[in-house]
Amino acid sequence: MKKGFMTLLNPKAWGISLFHSPSDSSPGQSLEVYRQMLDEKPLVGRLSCEQGEFVFRYDSNYREEPISAFPRIGHVYRSQHLWPFFAVRIPPVDREDIRQEIEERSLEEDQVLEILGLLAKVSVTSPYEFELAEDQMP
Repeated sequence: MKKGFMTLLNPKAWGISLFHSPSDSSPGQSLEVYRQMLDEKPLVGRLSCEQGEFVFRYDSNYREEPISAFPRIGHVYRSQHLWPFFAVRIPPVDREDIRQEIEERSLEEDQVLEILGLLAKVSVTSPYEFELAEDQMP
């Protein structure tokens, strides 16, 4: 049985709701995180869902300042809950325009990576951009 956003919510942490990792996420799907800089947009890392956990890994070529929520570039971060760095970008699904986008794109409410990559790509308050990509990692 699929779980919607409301059933994936964890009690609030840091003033926002955290999402549990969906157990039936799209295999091979990942969310690429880029950092918009003056003259370039390097790939920072990838967020994926693996075995019921969210996993964030830095790209092996990324040499810039780390994301404050993920301070160790060589570390693989794992959590059953979506980190606030990503969760704050998920739009409220009770908004009519967001609900309509989800329906038009045939998305399920538990497709967290897809919703981040399609409906939360850019933010005026963050230099980081999200893009969906087929996972290239082994």
